[in-house]
Amino acid sequence: VHVGGEVVYSGLWKRFAASILDSFVTGILSYAVLIPMMLVMGLSASEMASSGADPFGGMSMAMALLTYPVTIGIPAIYFGWMHASSTQASLGKMAVGAKVVRSDGQRIGFWRGFLRYFVYILFTLVTCGLGVLISGLMVAFSERKQALHDMVCDTLVVDKWAFSAHPEWQNRDLGTVTIVILAISGIMILLFALVMVFAIAGIASSVR
Repeated sequence: VHVGGEVVYSGLWKRFAASILDSFVTGILSYAVLIPMMLVMGLSASEMASSGADPFGGMSMAMALLTYPVTIGIPAIYFGWMHASSTQASLGKMAVGAKVVRSDGQRIGFWRGFLRYFVYILFTLVTCGLGVLISGLMVAFSERKQALHDMVCDTLVVDKWAFSAHPEWQNRDLGTVTIVILAISGIMILLFALVMVFAIAGIASSVR
């Protein structure tokens, strides 16, 4: 790790673009586990229900409860593993040219990366989703672009060339990948809003 010189921190928009890509990755990984698991358990539940061995739907409840460890655990493992790797970045962060480090520039370990994601999810759940907005505001206005989970776990999200032998290669601009992702996301949000407006207008006219 090379210390000294200016460090370029990854701001809100780069992190947002990276999170969109990582959401697709973790979603695919989670469903790759959930779908076979649900098929197996669903078949078992139907067999038990038909034979009367599961009258209270215990298997169905178990299926519902198992989704939470999978949907939280798999992303936590993914981020813990990727951020502790030689790239120090998830696939989304690699795409936008960012990485996760300790506050002194050292590589983080797996469990720190795992805990970092877990703290983020816990904060989001406790605040009923407002944690996403609060984290975004903290990244936008804090000195080192840190969200709460960064502060708790002593991590920074910086340019991929920060704390390296070539800090002069750091990029302050958003970059092409970030701009493209943000543009596509904006278009999708706009289209969704238009669909909702037309749907509400259709329901209102049918009620009349």
